[in-house]
Amino acid sequence: PDENVVISTRSSTRDQLTTREWNDLPSELLPSIADRLGIIELLRFRGVCKDWNFASSTASAEIEALPNRDPWFLLYGENNNSQCTLVTESGKQYIITIPEMDGATCLASSQGWLLLYREGLIFFFCPFSRARIDLPVPTKFPPMGISDHVAVFSTPPTSQDCVVCIICRTNKTDDLELYVIHRGATSWTKHKLNSFPNKIECAAYHNGVFYYFDNTDLMVCFSIKDRSISLGKVRYVKSSNERCIPLRFISNVEKEDMKKRLDLELGDVSTCGTTVSCLNADKMVPYENRANAKGGGTRRSKGVWFQPRFHQIDKMLSW
Repeated sequence: PDENVVISTRSSTRDQLTTREWNDLPSELLPSIADRLGIIELLRFRGVCKDWNFASSTASAEIEALPNRDPWFLLYGENNNSQCTLVTESGKQYIITIPEMDGATCLASSQGWLLLYREGLIFFFCPFSRARIDLPVPTKFPPMGISDHVAVFSTPPTSQDCVVCIICRTNKTDDLELYVIHRGATSWTKHKLNSFPNKIECAAYHNGVFYYFDNTDLMVCFSIKDRSISLGKVRYVKSSNERCIPLRFISNVEKEDMKKRLDLELGDVSTCGTTVSCLNADKMVPYENRANAKGGGTRRSKGVWFQPRFHQIDKMLSW
């Protein structure tokens, strides 16, 4: 009987230790654990509680400050579920579940924030922290089945001066429509550009102007201050002394290197581009809009280039 009592007591003690030991880990030990984790394990580590999230700040910052500066790639939309493939700057691949990406289409990518369209809703989303900020839905917004939906935002969505500009083609015409919204506004303003048949391949923002580029050196410009839309032509500078917009297109060599790093069977994948911050001139990674897959309801794969960031918001921000 005494032995049974002892065994029962020990078992109870072990159970108590098992349920307490993770919460009782010394706070000074947590950062050293986070520093040794891979990206997927780090994401899980950050999601345990606020203390663990805080303890992983150094490890997270090291990922954000990668010297390579190349964007990561997220492949989503396959098999009608929320399973995604994450490819890091070194080419390592991970399978990660992100419910918000199921059925979504990425319209823009900048500084780790994605602008997503999903089931009639438009919202900012950070894949790593799962932070989300909803936007008002434009009235009579053209459906995602139409090509050339490309967006740009001026600053991170947490900034008071953030402005979003979405360009899209109207149905069965060569006309383009621009939808613009400022943070704090409850509705979008619409602007129209007639007869622009070319496909938009790159997009960027600089000094109060949104720029949309095609593959023929033409660009569509929208000025926030003047609320005006205009056409322009790209002129490449020949000297560093010339006045210019600090933007450049990613080179063919860079593009091929990035695709080799993916090592994925991309096939007919529609990809959202991004702008990567660089010292002298930010480089623009192109969008690759693909036609919808033929057949009965087969969902095509989609992808997005993005910079790894761990944006965190304490509560749902109102736009």
